[in-house]
Amino acid sequence: MGAGSSEMAFRITALKHSFFQEQLKLPLVNTQPVIIAGAGLSGLTIAYELQKKGIPYQLMESAPQAGGVVKSLHIDGYELDAGPNSIGATPETIAFIEELGLKDVLMEASAASKNRFLVRNEQLHAVSPHPLKILRSAYISGGAKFRLFTERFRKARKTDDEESVSSFVNRRFGREINEYLFEPILSGIYAGNPDDLSIKEVLPMLPGWEKEYGSVTAGLMKNMKAMGGRKIVAFKGGNVVLTERLFSLLTGPVRFNCAITGITKGATDYIVQYNENGHTAMLNADRVIFTTPAYSTGAAIASLDISLSTALNNIHYPHMGVLHLGFGAEALEKVPAGFGFLVPHAAGKHFLGAICNSAIFPSRAPEGKVLFTIFIGGARQEQLFTDLGKEKLQQTVISEFMSLLGLQTPPELQHFNEWQRAIPQLNVGHAQIRQHIKAFEQQYPGIQLAGNYVTGVAMPAIMQAAKGIA
Repeated sequence: MGAGSSEMAFRITALKHSFFQEQLKLPLVNTQPVIIAGAGLSGLTIAYELQKKGIPYQLMESAPQAGGVVKSLHIDGYELDAGPNSIGATPETIAFIEELGLKDVLMEASAASKNRFLVRNEQLHAVSPHPLKILRSAYISGGAKFRLFTERFRKARKTDDEESVSSFVNRRFGREINEYLFEPILSGIYAGNPDDLSIKEVLPMLPGWEKEYGSVTAGLMKNMKAMGGRKIVAFKGGNVVLTERLFSLLTGPVRFNCAITGITKGATDYIVQYNENGHTAMLNADRVIFTTPAYSTGAAIASLDISLSTALNNIHYPHMGVLHLGFGAEALEKVPAGFGFLVPHAAGKHFLGAICNSAIFPSRAPEGKVLFTIFIGGARQEQLFTDLGKEKLQQTVISEFMSLLGLQTPPELQHFNEWQRAIPQLNVGHAQIRQHIKAFEQQYPGIQLAGNYVTGVAMPAIMQAAKGIA
């Protein structure tokens, strides 16, 4: 059956929903002003902001609890975050946190967090984003430094066509800068592959500077001060404190184990089909806001736009693992004070990098001990889960990690969280998906797509976009 036939069939089903209620026993509930799909950070923030405006809403979450990927655990005095480990907060983010009454549990990162490291030749190298400091670093070769120094003399690209990170960086700076600087940094944020990631999506300021100044380094130097101003923060008790507070402040209905499975246009509103605890039902809604992952949203809107549904289903969410390791006093002497380190793919390791949580926020570990969060998998290494298996992969990572830092005593804490579908990859072609989403929302006013594949993956960006939507 073609896409047009499928869409027509679904519309006929919707127009005759009373017949299906009789046949399938699907109860039809009175119209809801706003339905929000997903009770992660985005959905909770939207609900909170609507509540402030006195707009009724109903929140539907497929999981048995709120929070989405924001998860925290407490084990033997260690505080672990299986999702986001810290927040690069803008002044607006801080103001929102204070509005929620969380000022007293907000922690600001230590001064040591400004120190960042990259791995090369089995060593940790301190690296700064400032071009002049990179030129003085032993991390990159003389040839790469020459390419960096002379970048401002290269001709700017004329076309506005979407370009991958690798294509852009190789063109402006050369392959070594791409492999040893940009690739590990983007792996740390997106767990992505620079050969596929869109430069306009993940680092839009760089092509912007090339266009405006004719040079990326010139643009960086001119905008260095403006790029500051973000504080690295987290919450005492784990970052789940944020989503738990948002949830506790909601007075509107929140339905768990409840997933939207379909939506169609009614005469004056939308007819939403959902599955709640294994039972299918329908209700009407004036507005529906999808904050769910692209693949979930794609499945729900398939009857309205099969082409967009397919595009959303094709957004890649790579397999990832988060390994927490706790060490005793030996690690205090071996580990350089800093935020952590990233590992270029070219280094041949089985992990992407590590955060030293206890160096950033000392209360994350018992006194005299050290807590690390190690990231495994991602777009370039997710096959490791299949090739080695989960247990052997962890053992391999621990061995490489300890060797790199010169640690002899095994960790006293080891805890692993697995994400089958982790971070949406904003690859080349994502601009067309954005255009398609915009056209879809214009065709179906009242439906809005607000997952992190639209708003961005950083927590401040998610909260700011949610406030704008409300």
